[in-house]
Amino acid sequence: MALAWAIRSGEVIAIPESGTAAHVRANAAACGLQLDARNLAELDRAFPAPTRKQPLDLL
Repeated sequence: MALAWAIRSGEVIAIPESGTAAHVRANAAACGLQLDARNLAELDRAFPAPTRKQPLDLL
């Protein structure tokens, strides 16, 4: 879910960890995950966009 949220705009490049074949499949599935408005609002509240240039935390 976090990966789908991070890449939803098409303006973010994510480099997810892929230590196993199952992890690669789970990461690929994020491309097809559709988040509803409630999920997006909750994630946006939990992880607000930065208001100034700063390094971002890793999830």
